[in-house]
Amino acid sequence: MNPRTARPAPAAPPAPPGRGTLGPPAALLTAALLTTAAIVTVLLYQRPPHPTGAAPPARVLSRYETAAPGNTIDRDCGYSTPLTGHRSLWLFCDSTWKGTRPGLWLGATAATGTAAPGRVPTDLTELPTPGTPETAAPGDGPPQALLATPPGLQLPGGAPCHIPGTAYSASWISGAAPMPADGTVLLTYTDVCVHGTTITPQGYGIAAYRPADRTLQGQTRVFTVPGGLPFQLTLGSPVLRDGHLYLYGSACDTWTVGACATGRVTLARVPANPAAWRDPSAYRYWSPTGWTPDASRAQTIAPGAAPAAVHIADYTAAGHGLVLIEQRGLDGRYRLWRAPAPQGPWRPAGQGAVPCSGGTGNDQCRAFIGHPELSTPEALLMSYYNPADRHVTVRAVPW
Repeated sequence: MNPRTARPAPAAPPAPPGRGTLGPPAALLTAALLTTAAIVTVLLYQRPPHPTGAAPPARVLSRYETAAPGNTIDRDCGYSTPLTGHRSLWLFCDSTWKGTRPGLWLGATAATGTAAPGRVPTDLTELPTPGTPETAAPGDGPPQALLATPPGLQLPGGAPCHIPGTAYSASWISGAAPMPADGTVLLTYTDVCVHGTTITPQGYGIAAYRPADRTLQGQTRVFTVPGGLPFQLTLGSPVLRDGHLYLYGSACDTWTVGACATGRVTLARVPANPAAWRDPSAYRYWSPTGWTPDASRAQTIAPGAAPAAVHIADYTAAGHGLVLIEQRGLDGRYRLWRAPAPQGPWRPAGQGAVPCSGGTGNDQCRAFIGHPELSTPEALLMSYYNPADRHVTVRAVPW
């Protein structure tokens, strides 16, 4: 036994009024204050960390951009898809960067970062080219190629699509979807020949990306037409449902000044397994009489839509099902559509415009893309490219 507590201490002499030991009311007050202080300490200790990322509207930032003054990246097509551990995989199209290690890549690049609903990531880490050592990509390094330059693309007349400073070939991401069974991400992309201000889609491809070991699997160009791929075969926005992979195409049939007046959104599907989605003959297209193997018979699934471009994704986790973002033109206007199933019925569900300016030629307001893992029951988080600041920005759009 501790000798200091072996016997009771002598009683203290009575204290004069107002000093020394406390009477019952004061003692209770002191105890209550001490209890409150303890509770506050525990709550502060257990308080969740400050939310990652930035509140929208905000730019999507890479660690390369924040590593040193003057580091900037100009790129668009900001697709994202959730990964395990509250993270996202981000996929971009052509990228040009300045600063400590300037460069460019005409084609797809990838990055990862934290994913918090209602927040815009500001800590993306650029991923190395598949098959290269991890040490080849420092945490604050610049973008690196995800997909190789596509071979065989042609200029009008049949010459290779490669004229330095004038024409180039590239694989641009057209969508991504998580595959929960094994942690891979399904990627769709379009092989394009860019010649001046003319962009000719000449191939639709698909691949699976494994974030765990940064490898591409089963990359396949499914459809290819050197003279230009029909829009019904220029597919993207992959959605996995009911044992099928659904994919969407779109076209503007009539342009007015800076806007689409009439257009179509078409739907394809294929069994959700690699052997099928790499087989051109396995694809079927939605028509008024049902699914058909003839892509030319595909009809619009959203009567009244006039898309310059579309992006479709599944927002079931946020309570809003399938949502289509229809870019109306080049001035920042968009319209939302919702449906209970991939083929519809699709109904308008709101519209709006984002601040966008400074564009010329092909460099216009573009790439309106939704992000299910960042969206909330109250707001759709949507990214777009703004030529004014040459960056991808995310805004919160009320449902």
